[in-house]
Amino acid sequence: MSELSESETHKRIRMAVVRLEKGKPMVVEKGRKVSVAAVAEEAGVSRALIHRDYPDLMERIRGNANKVIQKQRDDKQLRLKQERFKNRQLRQKIVELTEQRNELASKNATLQLENRRLSAILESKSVTMFRDKSGKKT
Repeated sequence: MSELSESETHKRIRMAVVRLEKGKPMVVEKGRKVSVAAVAEEAGVSRALIHRDYPDLMERIRGNANKVIQKQRDDKQLRLKQERFKNRQLRQKIVELTEQRNELASKNATLQLENRRLSAILESKSVTMFRDKSGKKT
């Protein structure tokens, strides 16, 4: 590779950063995150050159890394918030279903007592069974 001027090298590195930011690299594989190694490979320069001579571009590269980290953190926060909301809804549903179950258990117990009472009355010797017109006991 022929020697490039400092401004040409700067431009080459900057363009590599832009291509990686847009997800349209020409040299490295697509989807690769913006890092010094990826930019150096994309621009065809060494990582040391970027570290040593282009601190402004280093800041941009680091800024991209920080943006990715912040986005990941924000995404996790959003998912956590959504899961907490679902959790609250499910807990409320449990409370409602527990109340409903308790009400039904109470009604069931009342009906069982009533059934036993009526069975006892039927088994009593003092109860007379009536027959309807067809001859069935009522």
